Parts: sequence; C-alpha cells; structure tokens
Amino acid sequence: MTVSADSTGPAPTMVPLQAPATPWLHDMLAAVGRRWWLVPAGALLAIIAALIYLSRADYVYSAELKVYAAPSSSGSRPTSALGGLAALAGVAAGSGTEQVSPFRYYLDGVYSPEVAARLARDPKIMHRIFANEWDAQNRQWRQPSSIAGSIRRGVTGLMGLPQFGWTPPDADRLQGYIAEAVKVRQSVKTPVVAIGYDYPDPRFAVQFLTKLHNTVDSYLREAQNRRTRGNIEYLAGQLQRVTLAEQRAALVTALAEQERQAMLAYGNAPYAADPFDLVTASPEPTKPRPGRLLIGAGLAGLLLGLALAAVTGRRRTDD
Repeated sequence: MTVSADSTGPAPTMVPLQAPATPWLHDMLAAVGRRWWLVPAGALLAIIAALIYLSRADYVYSAELKVYAAPSSSGSRPTSALGGLAALAGVAAGSGTEQVSPFRYYLDGVYSPEVAARLARDPKIMHRIFANEWDAQNRQWRQPSSIAGSIRRGVTGLMGLPQFGWTPPDADRLQGYIAEAVKVRQSVKTPVVAIGYDYPDPRFAVQFLTKLHNTVDSYLREAQNRRTRGNIEYLAGQLQRVTLAEQRAALVTALAEQERQAMLAYGNAPYAADPFDLVTASPEPTKPRPGRLLIGAGLAGLLLGLALAAVTGRRRTDD
C-alpha cells in the first residue's frame, strides 16, 4: 500500500493496491520458475526414451493391392446366375432377379476360414508370419517365452480370469491374423478396392498379398465350378424327361446360362477380382515414423515437465 501526505491538507489516506486478475496463473508461473529445469529435463528424457524405442522397434513397410470386379464375371448377362435355378422351380427368371457379383464374395472371402486354411498349408507363409514361434533348428513349433507374457499370465491368475493355453499356429490363428493385419478399404467414389498389409519385410508383404488374392479368386472359381457342374447335370437330365415346349425352352435358356458360367469359371482370366496393377510396397518404412515420434515425444515431455514443475514448486511454496 502507499501513503499520500500533505502538510497543509487533510489527514493521510490509505490507497489499496489492486490484486492480480488471475492469481492462480501468477502462482503457477512462480512455481514453474522455481523448478524450471524440470521442463527441459522432461523433454530430454522423453526424446531419449523415443530414441531407445526406435533403436529396438520393428520397422514395417506397407504393401497395397488394388482390385476391381473382373469384367468376365460382372458384365451384363442375359439372365442372372440364379436364372437357371428359378427355371427349374418353374419360375420365370425375369429382370427382377437380383444379380450378385462374385466380387462381393471376393471381399468377404479375404477373411474366410477356407482361404485361411488354404494359406496355412504353405509352410513358408506360416513360418514367416509366426516366426517367433517357429524353431528352425528343431523344425517344430514352440511356445514363445517373454517377461510380458509371464506377467500377464500371473496377473490373470491372481484375478481369477480364465487362462487359455498356447496352441501351435494353425488355420484358425492365421484367420485371426489376417482379420487384424489385412485391411480392405472401399470407397463410394471409385469401384477400385485397396487391400493393405504391413510387414517388416516388404518383399514378403508383396508375396503374401499376391498369394492371398490368388487364393481367394481360385476358391471362388472352384466353388462356381462345382455349382455349375451340378446345375448342368440336372438341367441335362430334365431336358430328357420334359416334353412341353415352354418348359423345354426355359430349360434350354437356363442350361445355356450355366454353360456360360462354366466357361467363365474355367478360363485363365481372373474370375472375381482383377488386379488394377501389381502389388506395390512403400519404399520406406511407414511405422514407426522417427520424425513424428521424436517431435511428439518432445512435446509430451515438455508438458509433463511443466506439470511436474508446477506441482512440485507449489508444494515447496506451501511448505
């Protein structure tokens, strides 16, 4: 406070000083000022931790395959794929019958159990994907041992949670891996669908996506072959017994459509999906990104150091 005095005037008056508008901000800045060294120390420690992580991290590359509906299986048809079966039931296969493109089954087939079972028959794929569980010297699967796994099992046991024993890699585990690692990205703006896969070895990533595409397309082709063969045999038998001209005409139309389906399925061209281009992999690792990680770690360290300085400095003031 200040005192103003005048020898000839009235008695001295007390003029109070105005308090800071934000006292909490003033206190916090004062506390940080007392422990300012925690701010750069936090950033430095965070950057060192990020560097240690980058030195031990597995850098992965991103592979991508772009596909679209194969022209041979998605073009216009005189009747739908179900037209023959509708004719067998005595129902005219009109224009209202919905046509289902094999390309729709292709997208779901990427994650199907049958595709995973076919891929699991290739030892090279299984040994690379589950490399930490494959003992190349003894040529057998082994349960991986890790400190994190032991701690997790101990904690779940103490909490009474169910524990599941280790099982060697098989088709079921490969299906779960594909569901997590393979990403199918569709867009309403383009008919092209992108299938992505990340792996530390870019060459294997390209090989795996190529193998996955060929397996799904072959699986759908074989399934179509089985259906059309059965339909053709049935229609041919019906033609030998039916005498009415209208029924025979419907059977002939259905048989012609099934023969067409069989021709498409037996061909060498892609059946359900046609690659837009070759499978490509990123020239540089996409995860982790050292620049982004170091900048993010530095900012996080600054904020943590700032918070610690504010808390510890305030406690010191209170004491």
